[in-house]
Amino acid sequence: MKHVNLAEDAIMEINWQSLAQIEELKEYFEADFCVFQERIEYYIEEFQKIDEKDLDKLAIIRVLEVTNGCTQWAFRRKNEQCLSVEQTRECMRVVIGFIKDKKVDLPSGRSIQFALPIQKLMGEVRQLYLDAFKNNVQGADQEFYESSTAQFLVYGRQRLNTAMELVKQEFESLFTTYYIEKGRNYIVPYIEALPPENP
Repeated sequence: MKHVNLAEDAIMEINWQSLAQIEELKEYFEADFCVFQERIEYYIEEFQKIDEKDLDKLAIIRVLEVTNGCTQWAFRRKNEQCLSVEQTRECMRVVIGFIKDKKVDLPSGRSIQFALPIQKLMGEVRQLYLDAFKNNVQGADQEFYESSTAQFLVYGRQRLNTAMELVKQEFESLFTTYYIEKGRNYIVPYIEALPPENP
């Protein structure tokens, strides 16, 4: 079993100042930069324990979650480019279905299955999201962003780019080109905070 290794020197090379400029992270870095960074590093260590093949799969579900999130927020805010009620619900139904069923069925026919320990992790991440944004549990929003940021950093540049390309190929007809790009634009600042990967 091969594990991903974002080595200690790579953690030191993460551009924390760049991360601190990301809109959804700003308030937590401003409140206590060192504590928020330490908590992200804690989650980095936890996600580094996961097998690389499982990280490949988790990156796909994360890109799907982000892309779906972009469609849902746009609809709630009544953005000019928001999808119809039916399209927005369909995006939600498909992605939540993947998360609940713990598998991703690709339109091209392949099914991405998750091992039991990864299914458990997916459930924990989902519960953290619900506590943060649905159940209004105090402090859960910060913990969600600590975990979310660590996930992006551990997945890394190449894995995230591969996952985004797959989601574009398989689900562009569901999300539309506009929201595929919105999802990419959400993820890119995290990728840009990573040290360059060796060729």
